[in-house]
Amino acid sequence: MDLRDAVLAENEQLRVRVSALESGLSEYRRQMDEVLSSLSWRLTSPLRVMSGRARRLRTAPQRFRRSLASSTSSPATSGLFPPSDVPVNLTELVAQLAVPPSSLHGTRPQPPEHQATSGILVVAHVYYPEVWSDIADRLARMPAPFDLVVTLVVDRADWLVPQILGQFPGAKVEIVPNRGRDIAPLVSLANRGFFDGYEAILKVHTKRSPHRIDGDGWRIRLLDSLLESPSSISHIVELIRRDPSLGLVVPTGHVSGPEHWGRNKPLVEALASRLPMAYDADTLAFAAGSMFWCRPWVLQRLADLCLSPDDFQDEAGHTDGTTAHALERMVGLLSSVSGLDTITTDEVASRLQRRRSSPPRPTTLAFYLPQYHRVAENDEWWGEGFTDWRNVAAASRLFPSHAQPLAPTELGEYDLGDVDVMRQQAALARQHGVDGFVMHHYWFDGRPLLERPMQNLLSSPDIDFPFALCWANESWTRRWDGLESDVLLAQTFSEGWQDRFFDDLLPALRDPRYLHVGGKPLLVVYRVGQLPHAGAAIVHWKARAVAAGLGGLHVLAVGPSRDFEAIPADAESALDGLVHFPPLGGIGLHSLGHIAPGYDSGHPGDVLSYDAAVEGAALSGAGQGGLRLHPGVMPGWDNTARRGPAAYVFHGSNPLTFRRWMSLAARASVAAGPEPLIFINAWNEWAEGAHLEPDARFGRGFLEAVGDVLGSPGAEKIASGVPHPRSDRVTQ
Repeated sequence: MDLRDAVLAENEQLRVRVSALESGLSEYRRQMDEVLSSLSWRLTSPLRVMSGRARRLRTAPQRFRRSLASSTSSPATSGLFPPSDVPVNLTELVAQLAVPPSSLHGTRPQPPEHQATSGILVVAHVYYPEVWSDIADRLARMPAPFDLVVTLVVDRADWLVPQILGQFPGAKVEIVPNRGRDIAPLVSLANRGFFDGYEAILKVHTKRSPHRIDGDGWRIRLLDSLLESPSSISHIVELIRRDPSLGLVVPTGHVSGPEHWGRNKPLVEALASRLPMAYDADTLAFAAGSMFWCRPWVLQRLADLCLSPDDFQDEAGHTDGTTAHALERMVGLLSSVSGLDTITTDEVASRLQRRRSSPPRPTTLAFYLPQYHRVAENDEWWGEGFTDWRNVAAASRLFPSHAQPLAPTELGEYDLGDVDVMRQQAALARQHGVDGFVMHHYWFDGRPLLERPMQNLLSSPDIDFPFALCWANESWTRRWDGLESDVLLAQTFSEGWQDRFFDDLLPALRDPRYLHVGGKPLLVVYRVGQLPHAGAAIVHWKARAVAAGLGGLHVLAVGPSRDFEAIPADAESALDGLVHFPPLGGIGLHSLGHIAPGYDSGHPGDVLSYDAAVEGAALSGAGQGGLRLHPGVMPGWDNTARRGPAAYVFHGSNPLTFRRWMSLAARASVAAGPEPLIFINAWNEWAEGAHLEPDARFGRGFLEAVGDVLGSPGAEKIASGVPHPRSDRVTQ
């Protein structure tokens, strides 16, 4: 009995102590609320802002050293493959999250239509119904109409539905299970396309953080920083609309860095490997408290992770090491890998002042392969009925994380003999900011090849989409199956070839849709170094174009590369510029074959880093002979479909990293001078893993990357009849 009495007495003392602590905590929260709502707190707000800026100035040298180190070190490899060093207590969860990209083909959710009724979306998650009023009261400060989505935890906050709909009649309210906190509902919304069609998104939730003594005060500070006043909100939204380099706007003083990885590092690495997506773990920056404004692109990309509710844990008071905690950090990485900045609310006004005038928009052109229709030559060389789709479907993985085979979705394995296919392609391209196709033109000393798509386009003036031609002037060999010395159709140059070639081009050059640069039709030559007397030929074409009333020609050549000869000296003065054509040249090269799990390094090909290609991309505006060099980008490169084990695979291509490359190229092209151009390789090189067209893994992700960087000013001209599971968006 003595022991029992002692235990009961000790329990009573503990209850008294807990009661005293709860009483003290309640009093502290009351006092904090009084302070935060007091006149003195508001009057001293400028001082706190200045203090925050001073802290950033003090840490600037450290940030600079970190940036310098990352720019001079080896390319990032975190996120390219599942982590190898995992704590025992996280092993099962990491294995669950680290799903090979190849197994995610076809699993990307196809969301139903969700119509945005305004430019702003507010997403609010409610776990603590008693503090919903903190959010509702501050939403009254919104200066413009907005859409509202509220997620309520079942059996805890669902009784709020009538109150919320009474306050906000147009709100969409969803009841969600108590798992994944505010992050799992966010992923669910992304999977269903709720973020499409908006210009700016605000994410908030009923944060209390019981593990912090200032939990209630923290919530108030976060909300007041994001929703301070109608004018401050207007500035944030305007900045997100105007500034294509801005990803997240976080409450002042609430950007957390790599010191806050906690136990989440292997979880984030596992999530990133699903894409895969390389990132630098030392440059982590995310929103502490998980409340922020953002451009829709950042949250849309959550759908690329192909997560389901089963990937989140039931609520158990975790403070670290869950899928939700990992994704809280992942949102910051989605922004930075995309080439987007994270800033705090006190930086908005000055940044907006610098963004009042928008730079010119570069013209963006995608190389277009006209191969996908049956021709007699391919029947003879590769088998009856051959098109590149046969190669695409037959591709196989070279290692477990290898995302093969590729699979088209919306357009399917189309036949370019059907002119309606090009109508759909043109509509998709225009909708997402692609300004024209540069169609590969096959001409062998008077003999055309794969010409039917061009003939269809010229005979269909209703396809209102610009185009130009790129003379693919190589001999055709059995390169696809590695027999490059076996010539199928040689490129020859008999007497008078220059005039025959120009005569063949003339109907296209006269088409009103043909692309012009400087008032002259654009012509790209793939390998100008293989033309006899190249300079004289180009001068002759220009003279023919003047005589035909076209004002001349604007002739560009693909720049020299590892496989191409230098630009002939006599052509330098005749050309109007050069084009980067990755992966042939102008990119960084870094082999991953030695670290790619399951890859046989004895293969004649290699696994290369896509991230290194982006970071090492040559973006200078000057090339050989002082010729203007127009930047080129590629959404990916993986020619496994054609070369099997001899393929070169740029591992780590995804819409986020591609968006960063597009952003870098856009800035470089504008800085180089008037009439800036960007070339994308390619619109539809499926057998070489370089395509913008929608696929089973990322949907329209690569197209959306182009639109997010550049906008799509021609979207109002989109032809009807092109299905899309999600609503249109034009980014300014």
